Amino acid sequence: MAIPDLVPHPVAAKYAVLVDVGYLYAAAGEVLLGAKERKEYRVAADELIQSLQKHAEERISGELLRIYWYDAARDRVPTVDQRVIAQLPWVKVRLGNLNARGQQKGVDAQIRSDLEALARHHAVTDTILLAGDEDMVPAVEAAQAYGVRIHLWGVEPPYGTNQAERLVWESDTVEVISADYLKPYFTRAPQPVPVTPPAAAAAAPS
Repeated sequence: MAIPDLVPHPVAAKYAVLVDVGYLYAAAGEVLLGAKERKEYRVAADELIQSLQKHAEERISGELLRIYWYDAARDRVPTVDQRVIAQLPWVKVRLGNLNARGQQKGVDAQIRSDLEALARHHAVTDTILLAGDEDMVPAVEAAQAYGVRIHLWGVEPPYGTNQAERLVWESDTVEVISADYLKPYFTRAPQPVPVTPPAAAAAAPS
């Protein structure tokens, strides 16, 4: 009678990286430049994404499904920068709406929907979530119920914390990305040069 093989065989990890760009940019802009608005700085987004992808590969031994890049735009019409990002390999740009007051609408809902769908369809074994809102907690719990491990990444805060406590508690692992790591990709936007009005024309001789 054959003896069954009871030795557990490791399952290769397959993972996705879900990035809340609003959180990432705002947190990095604050800790690096003391900035309160995105217009105050520039981001080398393509280089940042490549760096995050490499960092993920070092943390999880497995296959990357893709990077989901959640941002917002007026009427969901992508900006030039967002169009460039969308053409990067293994990157899917997901856009919420940016209202007249600069507030993002619909971004959190997209993240939650994708996080649950990836888990429900067994598309991944692990998910890296770079976010900070407590709204993510129900989706994290749902994904974990399907057997997906959630690895929460955050940005080093200037003080205190910039991530919801419950989100930190519910995640399987937590990592804080240092300001030094992000520094090469963020620069202060050039200040507009004030326009000097032309000198008044000399009075014509009488």
